[in-house]
Amino acid sequence: MFTYVKAKNFKSLKDIDINFNKTKSKTNRFIAIYGENGSGKTNIVELFKFFQESVMARGKDIAMRTLPKEIIELQGRLEEKYSKEFNNIFHLSLNLEQYRTIEEKEPTEIEYGFKINDKEGYYFIKFTNEIIEEKLYYTADKQRAFLFQINKKENLIEKNLNKSIFNNIKYNEELIDIIDKYWGKYSFLSLLTFEMEEKNREYINNSISNNIFLVINEIMCMSVHVDNGISRIIPYNFIRQRNFGNIKEGYIEKENIEELNKYENVLNIFFTQGYADIKEVKYKLEEKEDKIYYKLYFYKIIGGKIKEISYKKESEGTKRILNEFDTLIGALLGETVIIDEIDNGIHDLLMKNIIMSIKDEITGQLIITTHNTLLLEILPKEYIYILSTDYEGNKTINSIKDYEIKVQKNNNARDLYLKGIFGGIPTTDYIDFEEIKYALQDLEKYEETTNDEEN
Repeated sequence: MFTYVKAKNFKSLKDIDINFNKTKSKTNRFIAIYGENGSGKTNIVELFKFFQESVMARGKDIAMRTLPKEIIELQGRLEEKYSKEFNNIFHLSLNLEQYRTIEEKEPTEIEYGFKINDKEGYYFIKFTNEIIEEKLYYTADKQRAFLFQINKKENLIEKNLNKSIFNNIKYNEELIDIIDKYWGKYSFLSLLTFEMEEKNREYINNSISNNIFLVINEIMCMSVHVDNGISRIIPYNFIRQRNFGNIKEGYIEKENIEELNKYENVLNIFFTQGYADIKEVKYKLEEKEDKIYYKLYFYKIIGGKIKEISYKKESEGTKRILNEFDTLIGALLGETVIIDEIDNGIHDLLMKNIIMSIKDEITGQLIITTHNTLLLEILPKEYIYILSTDYEGNKTINSIKDYEIKVQKNNNARDLYLKGIFGGIPTTDYIDFEEIKYALQDLEKYEETTNDEEN
């Protein structure tokens, strides 16, 4: 779980410090972040996305370079036509500039506090157009210490690898050479992740302490759900809670049919309890050679009769829930899950029921951004975080428990939030659309006059 995140010069977050701890010894398993539109909630989610992307970058680049020439050419055409959508998918090397505050000369700094197996640590990275400092602090040989520290000073890379973690002298020489060649463009965690994929696993296990791979594994298994897709790419040799990918449609091995049945049961429980008209959720199966093709169907009552409906024909809100559902299950199974705008396209009451049902069952950590104020009626105050922006664009984020305001039934968190007690709500005055209408009419008259003069 994440215990805190600190960031400087990251996108619109000039200087922000988020404390996820409930008490000194307990960390919140659920966090709901509120704030007005454009306040930077998505950029908080991007902090976690960046963390995961920075660890995957080296392996991702190598994989992209091995694609057939035709795929690379298609990639180029797609990037030209859909540059925003495909840039994050197909770009080679980690694009550090896209995460920096616009026109900022000072470096970007991010520190992630975390807890794994009840042991705390932190990861720090500092960069401009390249990484200039990186360090990981966690358990080393049963004591807390720096697992590694790397920084660049006057074009020289200073390397400090903990000998109790990196215990193979010969392999350490290889790692030093790899750092000299690639570090700066890639993080050291990314280089280590690629080494795990490339080298014999037994050799790696005998050369590097497992403690550092515990950290890498948690980062790789983290799910970051944003509107342009789910960032969850896990190599085959990482520990996984689940073997099942797309819950809507796809192929599985025959031996995984029980996994499919388990998901069918879970979806049945969720949708029949959450929707009045859905009576059953079922997979249709078809054997194709050595695999099973599956597709999800809803059985809904329409006009007094049960109708079979493919998930593809369902409403956008239901599709959105399906897209998030597998991600949410991860939080129940001990994974860290971050979802941006969880309520987008989903009815407020349905989302309230979903969160009310899941919040006490989370064994991992679930961090969401939302505009659904109904959740404020059911969430403990330590779960509720408000992102506020002052008139100079400075941002702060705090749990409402930090405000030391007594929250009661007749003075509940929702009412206090909407009154602006905690900040994080739009502060605009009445918008005069009549004035806007006249401005548009004046523009039309100006364009008509200009056209007449030209003719």
